[in-house]
Amino acid sequence: SLGSMGEKAMEFALTKNQEKWKKIAKEFVEKYITPEVSRRDRIENAKDRIPWDWIVEADKLGLRTLGVSKKYGGEEADILTLCVVGEELAVGDLGFAVIMDQCWKMAHLFSDAMTTEQQEQFIPKFVSDPEATTAIGVTEPGAGSDHQGYYDEPDIDYRTTAVLENNHYLLNGEKHYISNGSMAKLYFIVARLDPSKTLMESGAVFIVPHDTPGFKAMGFHEKSSQRLATNGRLKFENCKVPKENILLGEGKLGELRSRYMRGSKAEAAATALGVGRAAYEYAFDYAKNRKQGGKKIIEQQAVAMMLGESAMKLDSARLQIYKAAWLADQGHPTAPVHSLLAKVNASETAFEACKVASEVLGGASIMYEHPVEKYLRDATSFLHSDGTNQMCLLRAVRAMANNSHDEVLGF
Repeated sequence: SLGSMGEKAMEFALTKNQEKWKKIAKEFVEKYITPEVSRRDRIENAKDRIPWDWIVEADKLGLRTLGVSKKYGGEEADILTLCVVGEELAVGDLGFAVIMDQCWKMAHLFSDAMTTEQQEQFIPKFVSDPEATTAIGVTEPGAGSDHQGYYDEPDIDYRTTAVLENNHYLLNGEKHYISNGSMAKLYFIVARLDPSKTLMESGAVFIVPHDTPGFKAMGFHEKSSQRLATNGRLKFENCKVPKENILLGEGKLGELRSRYMRGSKAEAAATALGVGRAAYEYAFDYAKNRKQGGKKIIEQQAVAMMLGESAMKLDSARLQIYKAAWLADQGHPTAPVHSLLAKVNASETAFEACKVASEVLGGASIMYEHPVEKYLRDATSFLHSDGTNQMCLLRAVRAMANNSHDEVLGF
């Protein structure tokens, strides 16, 4: 049970270290992101929008390598700290927060899933390059929700394959919608070793540097949301990957997700929450200054109630994220379920907060002089990003059905 995790299981205060990193992220946003984000969001071409300068400045502060182990020069931040920092960065811009979060998620694989030889080969290169980011290649043209594991039969349209020939695996196939996809230096690519078996039975993850022969980042998807982050297309044509570059081994995809990325949904939830918070804070300040009907609109009951409800739901979603992150840091077996639920709640809450902000601003909400239209665009993405909300709920309910409901949720 949750109560058996220790005498101080119920603790709401952030640690001094978490407060420190929260402040660093907040000051970074105020200095670099806030003054420039509206202009950069409207740059026409995706390649030109990549905020390389922000990535380098974030690296100087330790934000890019926040999840990397101290042995290799990182902060070795826990999942809860990453959630706190991710929310702050997303208040400035969701796209930039996603760029950083992709690096943090893969840092879990650095420390937990790589062999010592793999760590020594790949981590120092990543840490020493201030522009280096990571990406995980899972989604394909025929497999979005189908790679989430809820439906896992051989007939899913998952076509990237890996065949062992002598000392190399040959990878063939395509990926799309990959976060950091056309800008990363190091990729973690999912492929099937036997298409006659399910993805969880035959799926494996391979470490693929960006300059590996046979691998090509084909370009960028243009989009209305997270515009400073990139989503790329990847192609593999007899891409030769040394057999030593496999993570854990063949057929270990399910284990990698459940054991080594158990808090990734909580991290995603935190970035989504940041957008909702930004929209709420902007609308609240607007309501304190905008006057209609003889009084400031925050004094109008309809507006006050909408804002109050947003504050309530945002705070509730944050607490759920923190609980999921804490459980993940403790290695609690129910952490993946809590993270799934937190991701759904945070993304829905953020979207609703952006809608409320649009209502508070009225006609002004669609004007470029206000950031609310951008917040709404950004919030839309996490209704489906990192697993559609419907799929996340189905996975969570199945886990609860296969165990005691009380054991999973701690009731």
